[in-house]
Amino acid sequence: MLALGSAAFMLFGVVLVLLGACHVGLTDSLQLNHMAFGLLGSALSFGIGVGVLAAGPLVDRFPRRPTFLTATLIVAAALLSVEAEMSFARAAMHVAVMGFGAGIFDTLLNAVTVERWGAESVRPMAWLHAMVPAGAIATPWVVAQAGGSGEWIFLFQLTGVAFLALSVWVACVPLPAPANIPTTPERGGLAPFLRPTFLALAGVGLAYVGIEAALSMFAVPYAHSGLGLTEGHGQRAISAMWLGVLVGRLLMTLPSRPFDARAIAASGVAGALVIGVGVGLELRQVEWVMGACGLALSGVFPLMIALAGQAIPEARGKAVGVVAGLGSVGGFALPPLTGALADLSGIETAILSLSAWSLAIALAGWAAYART
Repeated sequence: MLALGSAAFMLFGVVLVLLGACHVGLTDSLQLNHMAFGLLGSALSFGIGVGVLAAGPLVDRFPRRPTFLTATLIVAAALLSVEAEMSFARAAMHVAVMGFGAGIFDTLLNAVTVERWGAESVRPMAWLHAMVPAGAIATPWVVAQAGGSGEWIFLFQLTGVAFLALSVWVACVPLPAPANIPTTPERGGLAPFLRPTFLALAGVGLAYVGIEAALSMFAVPYAHSGLGLTEGHGQRAISAMWLGVLVGRLLMTLPSRPFDARAIAASGVAGALVIGVGVGLELRQVEWVMGACGLALSGVFPLMIALAGQAIPEARGKAVGVVAGLGSVGGFALPPLTGALADLSGIETAILSLSAWSLAIALAGWAAYART
């Protein structure tokens, strides 16, 4: 299961940065300003959010392999059917459907991991989520090797072929059936999801996913317009950010004391400092700044998912689906907000504003710890 999950999460990483890596080609082809490009990021996060929320009840009740297979085929179809000279509305639809399928298998794999390892799930969760940055790191390099972001249609379709290959693998691998655990949340309505710890973790997810999406979407224009560097610097900055995430998540797999929400709080403070110093001092070593930011925030998402699953053990699929789905609200809202701020006050101000969201991670993480 770890091998299949690793491949799936690697492709999930490709999905997360494909728009940002193809920024110039997409904006030129579709004639988009910063805010409109940010709306494509919103479409992706909207699709992911709907997918992770819809997947929760499915994962808790139905066989996992058909659900996983359907999700990968949905992503493949959305990517393989892109065409030249699409309208903005149609492009947004393809992006949203791609995110929807990815969100379904994201929730499924998160839930299965928490079920299998229980209280020890942080480290295997960190390993699986380390594959997300692995895919994200490789994507800008593949874009460059394919001839640049102007070849975005070919790159989308190439990713679709990769998801078709993943679908074949999914069809051949058995997955565990849903655990026979009493579903208290169905009897108690929303009560379990209103627990203070869970609400704080949802706040963590909202801020983290928003930062991750905004940095992936706007690294290229920040490097190019804000710092006077090339598109290649911006693409390498995307890879560098996700390399930092990868290193941090791999470090989490090493033997150590158990993690708790204090690690989330510390990560939020570190991320705010990196963004504030890097943008405030106008450091032109954008790859190093983005890499340090990725490293600082690397453990937030897998730890949030693992703690959410532990917070509502009677319905882990719903728990991880809801917390990730609410997190996608940040991915939906922050890219266009960041783009609008860039159009209004400059890309530097827009990127600097993300430090405030990183501080929100710190506050929510501390609140989750205090309520545990």
